[in-house]
Amino acid sequence: MHKLHVAILAALLSCSSYSFAATSESNQGVYELKGTIQSMNEELSAQRNNLSALKNEIYLNKEASDAFNKNVLNELKALRRQNQSLVDSLFGENAKPINDKNTVMDIKPLKNYDLQTPDGKMYFGENEFIYVKEVNAFFDARIDTGAAVSSISATNITEFERKGKKWCKFTIEANERSIEVEAPYSRNSNIRQSTSHDIHKRIVVELNIKVGDFSTVAEFTLADRRKLQYPLLIGRNLLQDIAVVDVARNHVQQKNPDENTLVLFSRKKFEEFKDKKINPNKVYDENLKSKAGLIATPNESNGANLGADSNKALPLVNQKIANKEKENQ
Repeated sequence: MHKLHVAILAALLSCSSYSFAATSESNQGVYELKGTIQSMNEELSAQRNNLSALKNEIYLNKEASDAFNKNVLNELKALRRQNQSLVDSLFGENAKPINDKNTVMDIKPLKNYDLQTPDGKMYFGENEFIYVKEVNAFFDARIDTGAAVSSISATNITEFERKGKKWCKFTIEANERSIEVEAPYSRNSNIRQSTSHDIHKRIVVELNIKVGDFSTVAEFTLADRRKLQYPLLIGRNLLQDIAVVDVARNHVQQKNPDENTLVLFSRKKFEEFKDKKINPNKVYDENLKSKAGLIATPNESNGANLGADSNKALPLVNQKIANKEKENQ
């Protein structure tokens, strides 16, 4: 019996030892888990503080927040356009399916969905650089879906006849410049101002314009826009069926116009240039000044000066050129 009691006691002590060991391991796991949770709580607390500070910064600097949100939105839109371009190229109507390993997929050049929608319409931003042939200048124009007809700034409007058709002559006064323009008359239009119920009759002319790679003839009402921000406004008559407006973007079709061509900016933008003592048309003005001395003028010792442009040559010089061409034939 004594031996049996000893064996039972030994067994009990063994079980007790195992239980104690298991309990110790369990407690160690709990301690480690608590440490992990505490570390996570500390990290979450730090993140909450960072978010709170960021939130306060956003509230204090709304302009920076708006700019950041706008940039994020533009990036997402650009990514969506790029994805659409890739999908169209791989799975569009003109993409040939791969039937066997010897077949090569015919992929068209990627469409630039930064400039156009999948169905081929142009994207216009809130502002676009519009070239007007009759003015020989780019306008930083406002895109306005609320305006039925496009409008160009005009003063000193007079009507005259050319080859049996009615034309209009007017002056564009913008950016401290005065430009004389002639354009064919189209019609008269009744315009109702949004700020009043008065109806004003305005002359409508046709102008040749170009934006990006697209050019067309469009109607423009003549109005005195000297006190408004933009000398040129693009309305629905030009936008309809050809463009979609994304007001979150600017100058989508053309970022920077040709520096050799005159650019007329908004009043605000032009004043900013003036404050910084910058001439945005420096190259254009220098070219214009240099060409002014090359226009054909009489010269008693050397005859007429042909200059750089033969179209501006005097009749005597033109006749000499014509005679030489006949001799060479």
